[in-house]
Amino acid sequence: MTLAALAFEGLICILLAAAALMCWRVDRRLRALRDGQDGLKETIAGLNDAVDRARASLAALDRAAREQGAGLKSEVEQARRLADELRLLGAGAETQAARLAERPQRPSAPRPAQPAEADTARRRLETLKAMR
Repeated sequence: MTLAALAFEGLICILLAAAALMCWRVDRRLRALRDGQDGLKETIAGLNDAVDRARASLAALDRAAREQGAGLKSEVEQARRLADELRLLGAGAETQAARLAERPQRPSAPRPAQPAEADTARRRLETLKAMR
């Protein structure tokens, strides 16, 4: 063997050792990447579970809001009916108070209610009962 052939084979051995070292480093990096990928898969699975739970929670909140809205609506309607009833009662009381204020003050016996006043009061009472 000549010196040139021996030097060439030595160079090939050095390059082969460098290639083996590079392959070992690449293999180590690929393993780290695969391990990181497994962690990423677990993270994505956890995020998917969290999204599913959030969707279920939103659906439950929506359902509860609808139920509470319906209950609140019925309470508001009832309150409006009662307010109307109170308004009618207040208007009747104001009318009667005005009539009493217009009457002259006499120590005589109280005058019986006129049929028109009794009829009006009866109609108001019937209207209030119908509204309930």
